[in-house]
Amino acid sequence: MNKALLKKQFMEVFAWVYRNPKTGKSRSKLGILGNILMYVVVFGIVGVMFFGVADSLCKPLASVGFAWLYMALMGLMAMLLGVIGSVFNTYTSLYQAKDNDLLLSLPIPASKILIIRLIGVYAMGLMYELMVMIPAIIVLFVNVSLSLPAIIFSILIPIVLSILILTLSCILGWLVALVSSKLKSKNIITVILSLAFIAAYYYFYGQAYSMLQAILANPQAIGDSIKSVLYPFYHMGLASEGNAVSMLIFSGIIFAIFAVVYFILMRSFIKLATTNLGSKKVKYKAKDVKMKSIKSALFRKEMRRFLGSSSYMLNCGLGIVFLIILTAIIVVKAGAITTNLPALLGDGIDILPLFIVAGICMMAGMNDISAPSVSLEGKTIWQLQSLPVKASDVITAKLNLHLVLTLVPSLISTVAMIVIFRPGVVMSILMVVVVALFVLFTAEIGLVLGLKMPNLSWSTEIVPIKQSMSVTIALFAGWIIMLVFGVIYFLIYKFITVMIFMIGVTAVLALLSFLFYKWLTTRGARIFEEL
Repeated sequence: MNKALLKKQFMEVFAWVYRNPKTGKSRSKLGILGNILMYVVVFGIVGVMFFGVADSLCKPLASVGFAWLYMALMGLMAMLLGVIGSVFNTYTSLYQAKDNDLLLSLPIPASKILIIRLIGVYAMGLMYELMVMIPAIIVLFVNVSLSLPAIIFSILIPIVLSILILTLSCILGWLVALVSSKLKSKNIITVILSLAFIAAYYYFYGQAYSMLQAILANPQAIGDSIKSVLYPFYHMGLASEGNAVSMLIFSGIIFAIFAVVYFILMRSFIKLATTNLGSKKVKYKAKDVKMKSIKSALFRKEMRRFLGSSSYMLNCGLGIVFLIILTAIIVVKAGAITTNLPALLGDGIDILPLFIVAGICMMAGMNDISAPSVSLEGKTIWQLQSLPVKASDVITAKLNLHLVLTLVPSLISTVAMIVIFRPGVVMSILMVVVVALFVLFTAEIGLVLGLKMPNLSWSTEIVPIKQSMSVTIALFAGWIIMLVFGVIYFLIYKFITVMIFMIGVTAVLALLSFLFYKWLTTRGARIFEEL
């Protein structure tokens, strides 16, 4: 029984290895092997990155007698990566497992079910942790002369540290489930948290060198801070130098914390397993519904799908965020930019409108909302096809979703640039028109690709959103278009003015947009009807 439960749990946790997300079926042996090799390469690249961090810390710290601080810092990094990598798996495994009712109905003790689930979470956290700790230990062995106890304790430390990762993952997983149950717009919150994580990642990545320099410049102060605030990691560092007492203290603190969390989980596991913390009961309230036009109803349907999927928003609408950030930076730094710009560009100040339009279009091109919209209908596409609505209206609704979400921030950013840099009335109009036509054209390209390369048999929506060829091509299409225009201007700029070039770009984009729209509402509509 134990073997069967463990096998089931590990198959759930590592389904991404052997299961094809496009079909939901198991991969072939060759496919599994190829998938494993791919992940080994990815994890190896991450390991090499942390190897570089470890190497830059170990030598200088060990040379001044702070080898323990090196291990404490690497342990902190490993803990953070392990918790981030496994917390949502904890949330799913413990609090949203779909087979809890089935398992609890069998003659299996609840304690055994809990332990099996925790082992799965433990394995996931350990996998992420080892991407940091294996390089850290290798660098330690190479650069520091260690005693036999220090070698043994350094090998045991990742095992003990993974228990702390498991404990924190259980606590944070419970908090995620609790917060999720209290919120109405879960997907919006997920997007906000994800964007906050991305921003934090890039901030720390940009500050990494300064942080390393600060640690190396004053290791005593950093060590004192870890000793007072992160006491277990202080003893973890000492244990890596062979201190048996510190190894006992480090292990004792972590196992004591885990024992408390496990006791609480054990006492409340049945309640947790039979209560869906991830959802909130909704009371039905009768209310009048206003009649909507067909086009309005179809557009609202597309908007609800977009706002109802954090994966859709994050992967296909990130350009909105970058446009907002770009506009905010330019507005805040407007004085400094306008002061230094003439000296920076010199005689090339006349091409500033081209740079502005190119930058806005490049960021707007990061949005590929329309590309997966057809495939996202999935196996329920027959519902739209059976309704008394025109296929062209369905396609137009998908096109309008991309336009509303991308065109509005793009035009706001363009107008902000015009107000700050004052390129002239005619040029300002051309800038607005070019940006609008570019957004329209890229939206149409996404829809054309979605109709020509649909994937309606996916088992999870991340497949059409992130792993389809239509999305990949649509994502790069906008950038390629801008690159082509840039090359053309570079070849002919001696013979024409910037304004004439902008008029030519406007004419080309207008013609292409018209032809693509005509195709979408005729041939494209027939393709949609036949899917």
